[in-house]
Amino acid sequence: MKHLLTLLLAAVCIAFAGCAPRVLVEQDNSAQFSNLHSFAWVSPPPGPVRDPILDSQILEERIKRAVVANLSGRGYTQTTLEQKPDFIITYHTVGKQKLLSTGPSFSFGYIDAFPGGFGSVIVPAGNNVQSREQGTLMLDIIDGHSKRLVWRGWTTDWVSQDNYTTQAVTKAVNEILAKFPPHP
Repeated sequence: MKHLLTLLLAAVCIAFAGCAPRVLVEQDNSAQFSNLHSFAWVSPPPGPVRDPILDSQILEERIKRAVVANLSGRGYTQTTLEQKPDFIITYHTVGKQKLLSTGPSFSFGYIDAFPGGFGSVIVPAGNNVQSREQGTLMLDIIDGHSKRLVWRGWTTDWVSQDNYTTQAVTKAVNEILAKFPPHP
């Protein structure tokens, strides 16, 4: 019984770990992150609207507020480009449709509908396939002097057309920036 309980607890932990947001990071290993103290926000360059939800000025403002609040709260000073910040931060979004399937499902049942124990077995089977929007939020840290990308963090599945609230954006930004600056 104790072994079964341990296996059940391990399965629950693995399931919850699979639900945790996945934040990925890449960085320039030669960059000196300890020298970064001031930053400037730069909007991404305008382009054709790929997704009206992800390419909106409303979403951009939410991302900007979350980034500025996070970095300012950690002691970084916001400046302008004219003041030559140590780093520049910007963002990118990408949306795509993702198909989710639970795979084939089977269920068995025994109905004792006849005398003498004769029964029938029910075996319904089918797939549950759903399409949902998967949003990727990417934050770029660019060296303020060399103008080279030195750090990039991103998360997927942070937003859908049903949910790009201030809370969802702030949560995604905080999860990404929790990995900045990188630890040696």
